[in-house]
Amino acid sequence: MSSPKSRQSNSPTSRSPPSRQSPAALAQVAEGQEPGATIEVDNDSDSSYSLSTRVTDTESLRSSILSHKWENGRRYHSYQDGSYWAPNDDRQQEAEDLMHEVYRILLNDQLYEAPIGENPQRVLDLGCGTGIWAIEFADLHPSADVLGVDLSPIQPGFVPPNCRFEVDDINQEWTYPDDHFDFVHIRAMMGCIPDWDELYEKAFKHTQPGGWVESVELWGASKCDDDTLKPTSPLYTWIEIFKKIGNLTGKPFFWDTKMGESITKAGFINLKGRRIKVPIGTWPKDKTLKQWGAWNRQFLLQGLEGFSIRGLTEMLGASVYST
Repeated sequence: MSSPKSRQSNSPTSRSPPSRQSPAALAQVAEGQEPGATIEVDNDSDSSYSLSTRVTDTESLRSSILSHKWENGRRYHSYQDGSYWAPNDDRQQEAEDLMHEVYRILLNDQLYEAPIGENPQRVLDLGCGTGIWAIEFADLHPSADVLGVDLSPIQPGFVPPNCRFEVDDINQEWTYPDDHFDFVHIRAMMGCIPDWDELYEKAFKHTQPGGWVESVELWGASKCDDDTLKPTSPLYTWIEIFKKIGNLTGKPFFWDTKMGESITKAGFINLKGRRIKVPIGTWPKDKTLKQWGAWNRQFLLQGLEGFSIRGLTEMLGASVYST
């Protein structure tokens, strides 16, 4: 089983990191096109994508599942309300997609590391969020039937024909057949899972013999090599707050030190794991680390309020003031 805890790249990618002052730097021009150039029309119109927009049985969900609720000016999922602590509005979706880019950069522009072969058949993406990983994987592997599962129905309707999404709570009983998937992808689920042993046991039960599970998590407990992160630092305070929130919800944010033990306990073999440092900001001298830090900082600036506001207000009693 492949279960790297974090990722690293052997060489810098070609992406340019966004600057703190200019989020617009994230915009990219399509390869081979100059700004302002005329875009050539595709006469084929990609009929396979058109077919994928038709309504299917799995999309016929109750209005209560598809609805949302608002708190403190942010939008949240209503299905299993409170099970997930972050909003699902456009601002937070942009943060999730930024984090997806961070993961890709750390993976040397790859979506995964597990040696799944050229023709995977059945793939499960747990906590798929905006669906960006599932969509890109489906494009990359036309042979695969890719299923993304999340509490929020925020995924686009225009997707590859071999990609679909369902609203479900992965902490409940899974209804998939045993030995069904040949690849299960788990990413960025810290603070969402009450029992990681149980999650990996479910993944083991529903992964076919010879299949792979890849679990990737961003460790939230920031540190400094020179011990300059003091208890008086706002970042240190934020970490301590999230420890309290995790204790209150029963879904820890700082659990990953036990990841390998839990995966092995579930029955997986061929375990590989690694941990790397990802800086916040552009302070490293190394150009690759500087690039990682720029993307990571942009992700945090975009998502920090959304990560924090519900836990601070509902669980810790803080107030929100607008200016």
